[in-house]
Amino acid sequence: MGSFKVIPAMDLMDGRCVRLVQGDYERKTVYENDPVELAKTFLDAGLDWLHVVDLDGARSGKPENLSTVEAIANTGIHVELGGGLRRKEHFLLAINSGVDVLILGSLLVGAGRKELKEWSADFPGVLAAGIDARNGFVSVHGWKATTNILAVDLIKTVEKSGFNRVIYTDINRDGTLSGPNLEELKKIAEHTSLPVIASGGISGVEDIWAVKEYASHGVSGVIVGKAFYDGKITLEELSQC
Repeated sequence: MGSFKVIPAMDLMDGRCVRLVQGDYERKTVYENDPVELAKTFLDAGLDWLHVVDLDGARSGKPENLSTVEAIANTGIHVELGGGLRRKEHFLLAINSGVDVLILGSLLVGAGRKELKEWSADFPGVLAAGIDARNGFVSVHGWKATTNILAVDLIKTVEKSGFNRVIYTDINRDGTLSGPNLEELKKIAEHTSLPVIASGGISGVEDIWAVKEYASHGVSGVIVGKAFYDGKITLEELSQC
């Protein structure tokens, strides 16, 4: 992935762009943006990665928006995809749709280390650990359940299993525009040699710069969603960061 990346987020439901607040399906905003046109816009602005979450897939346990994802990938933008990737055949379907990086979340908690290593061997260089945490503990199944597993412990497991990056979301901040949890982010980054991408709470350009300060600690990027869609950050500002 190279240097520090600013990665716009796109959450899909029924092939449309939406945003949820703290993962709550009842608190959703539907945006008018056409996903494929928006992907082209990001690419034209010099943003070459897109963080896509298949919300229908996260709920049903299998990918539901792959035709839209494929059309997005066909624009030439690099896609990292999460949501509904629960089995090996799902991984294959996503890769065949042009996805560059598969984000595994809830699956990490249920799988054994042997299984994680097998997946990494079968899909070298394309697996990312989507670690979603509330107060330091991992949450699963669309954030409906919080486990007693510490995020830092799960990260050690995935690092040994051959994953290539960590996408760390602080659930308490996600979709709230309340600023990132920098203290927790730093702790996470210092517990792993994997690059860590921060997600959740970005409210403006100053938050992006604040996260970027941790690049020397292993934070390699930041995901920006609601702040862009609500007009708190312009496309030009995103590309300048």
